[in-house]
Amino acid sequence: MYNKNRAKTVKEKSTENIKDFIDNKILYTLAKPRSPQTIVFLEDKEDPWFVYVKTYKTKSGIITNSSMIIAADVEAWLSHLKSNGYELQK
Repeated sequence: MYNKNRAKTVKEKSTENIKDFIDNKILYTLAKPRSPQTIVFLEDKEDPWFVYVKTYKTKSGIITNSSMIIAADVEAWLSHLKSNGYELQK
């Protein structure tokens, strides 16, 4: 029987950290001046055809956005991000 007075359980959101991808090859790192976030392009370890695009908080490393693209689209993504004010980091 359903008890409507029962407290709802909240599922913990699993948070990814950029440290979880330390073994992946970093292709590009981009950041905006004075922005709290960084974008990194990482090659997939098992298939270099795919590239992860991870946006993370620079200080904590918590990933706020994640995408997977094919390697052929990297240049288009880079030009788009550069046109929005992002700069390549060393």
